[in-house]
Amino acid sequence: MSSPDGKVIWTPQPGPQTAFLMCPYKEVLYGGAAGGGKSDALIGDFSAGVEQFGGAWHGVLARRSYPQLAEIEKRCLEIFGPHYGSDSYRRSTKTWWFRTEKGLSSLKLASIDDDIKVLDHQGQQYSWIGMDEATQWPDDGVLEYLRTRTRSPKGSPTYIRLTANPGGVGHDWVKRRFRIGEVEPMQGFEFRDSKGNAFRRVFIPAKLSDNIILMKNDPAYEGMLDGIADPVLRRALRDGDWDIAAGAAFSDFNKDVHVQEFEVPPGVRLWRSCDWGYDRPYGCIWFFENFDGVVHIPNELYGMGAKPNVGVRHAPDLVADKIAEIELRNQWEVYEAYLDPQCWAQEGGETIFQMLGGHKMRWRPWPKGPGSRYIQKQLVHKYLQITNGEPRIKIHPRCKHLIRTMISLPLDRRNPEDVDTHAEDHLYDALRGGLSGHRPQPRRNANRNILMDYDDDARMGEPRMSYGSW
Repeated sequence: MSSPDGKVIWTPQPGPQTAFLMCPYKEVLYGGAAGGGKSDALIGDFSAGVEQFGGAWHGVLARRSYPQLAEIEKRCLEIFGPHYGSDSYRRSTKTWWFRTEKGLSSLKLASIDDDIKVLDHQGQQYSWIGMDEATQWPDDGVLEYLRTRTRSPKGSPTYIRLTANPGGVGHDWVKRRFRIGEVEPMQGFEFRDSKGNAFRRVFIPAKLSDNIILMKNDPAYEGMLDGIADPVLRRALRDGDWDIAAGAAFSDFNKDVHVQEFEVPPGVRLWRSCDWGYDRPYGCIWFFENFDGVVHIPNELYGMGAKPNVGVRHAPDLVADKIAEIELRNQWEVYEAYLDPQCWAQEGGETIFQMLGGHKMRWRPWPKGPGSRYIQKQLVHKYLQITNGEPRIKIHPRCKHLIRTMISLPLDRRNPEDVDTHAEDHLYDALRGGLSGHRPQPRRNANRNILMDYDDDARMGEPRMSYGSW
């Protein structure tokens, strides 16, 4: 792009940034390491269609929060201002209007926090959609709605362009959408929409070294990234490593150690824990403890819809039947079970506790009170500790969703003592609830050879029978 006097204002740098602007695919993710020139790439990608398509070319460039738009707004003024004039920008509506020989083109800068805010764009028609720092959104709900706005009655092509660093609350859905780690970077793959139409997606990685201008103008920036103390954050921002999640709540979770094959011993008594969800996924996991106190998780039941963090809307009684069927099929004896205390909330009619089988399913509330989330998170860390190469908790490989979400679950940026509850935390909730609520298995009294156990009917504040000293 040039100013009226012919001076070059902006041009893509050789390498990934140029590849991004030239890519013909419907959806492209450009990102990786910090400093890869992602925001400039988005602005440049949109600008390439302004003169070519004119009045048929309209776009929206989104960030998740209003303050995050400030840098985008500033950079647009630096790039578009000299060519089209700063008066082409309407600050009140945060919209650029570009007068061309082929008509009036526009670009709206938008802050879209969630699935509700995105409805402000209902009725709009965009030929180009850009989402900067896509991993800031907890799921793809905003993107999926904006996709319904991509249409061009005047015949221009339609594109969706994303940028992102690894990490953040949306790390998992971005990685899955662009099949990072499954498909080679720069290699497009086909996907189909709900109507069966075929499109192509591709991931274009970017590293700091690709941004020649930044490396020249700010050579200390690379050293700053090298000096990040948190090794996980350093790998994400310096190396663009998508196999980890920057700001991960459980960086001590090691898939090579905590995920192991094992069998459920015959006759062992298990317990289960369930986090209920309807619009969001529900998650249930089973536990047993061996003779040396190591907790094993042999199975999970996860009610996820067509995409992460979206539920299947199964009725509670159906979920109870699924749980019972798994236990019957495996001939498991479950002697205690835990639910989120909110399942006992009475809002008219039956409670979720009752609809999930009530006392028959042995449900009781997991501990909840001031500081309980912090305490339970620390308990999970305690079980994740590795001593002499062995952890206190082992997860079977079939628990793929628990493993996946434990790897990527981020910390709450406002409260680093807790996980981000906007993320896919449902199986983690079942895990912390099951570990914190668990009581020692019943055992025999060596002197009297009688079985001591809790009263199975003790629930919700009812007195618990005492059977002697433990």
